Amino acid sequence: MAGEYKLIDTVAYPPSMKIPADPFVTKVFGEKRFQGATLEQMVAEMDRCSIQASIITVNTPPGPFYPYRVGQKTDEAAFDNVCKEVAGMMSKYPGRFFGAVAIDPTGMMKSVRQLERAIRDYNFSVCFILPARVGLPPNHACYFPIYAKCVELGVPVRMNVGLPAFQGAGWVQHPMHLDEVLLAFPELTVVGAHVGHPWHVECIALLQKYPNFYLLTSGWVPKRVPQELWQFANSRGAKKLMWASDYPLLPMDRCAREAWEVPLKEEVKRRYLRDNAIETFKLRLQS
Repeated sequence: MAGEYKLIDTVAYPPSMKIPADPFVTKVFGEKRFQGATLEQMVAEMDRCSIQASIITVNTPPGPFYPYRVGQKTDEAAFDNVCKEVAGMMSKYPGRFFGAVAIDPTGMMKSVRQLERAIRDYNFSVCFILPARVGLPPNHACYFPIYAKCVELGVPVRMNVGLPAFQGAGWVQHPMHLDEVLLAFPELTVVGAHVGHPWHVECIALLQKYPNFYLLTSGWVPKRVPQELWQFANSRGAKKLMWASDYPLLPMDRCAREAWEVPLKEEVKRRYLRDNAIETFKLRLQS
């Protein structure tokens, strides 16, 4: 089936991404993957892997991950700089890249204004929040203004679920914190990222319960994704799972190659590799 249609990558980062200052991340992913590539090299790799488009998350300035850390406290200049980088990628390669803006909800109304600026001024498509870096679970009150603004702007929020790869608190990313969020905001599209392990079965329960909840297999090479997720997609969840490379954290070529080999029915596989992303993130692709 490889080559009959092109893939949509739901999570990637700019080629300028720097490795976070965390020894566990270095151990898991290795230093070499963060030596830096050019944008042109990234596009060439996408072409080799038959990836039509990628959703690029802003490359927030790396910093130390403490056992308890509330907020990134990114200043306005730093926020605009990372937004401009991804906006530049989108401008240079129209239809190949879409922006996901990383938001620290503890900034409250400052965060709301940053989100609105990213969507309206820089033409981003997705709001991204990493609870383990924020230090608070997604049902904390500080998140709610962001959710309301996402509903108003008509953009989905991508939320990491499961134990993080870095040395941050894992409990804040337990997927059941989203139960309250999904109940309170039925108009909000919530997309869980990174499978949700070791609570991926709870993720499946949420996927079955809520029509506005979806899950990405980002952060995992497809061969390592828990089998329960494939079984769910093949039975009741054809529209719920989406593929990602997580480039440069994971090798783009391996993730793309293994994506074609996942144990999904052919019609479900196409949805997983392409169609679900286009529909969920409302992507306007170039013909």
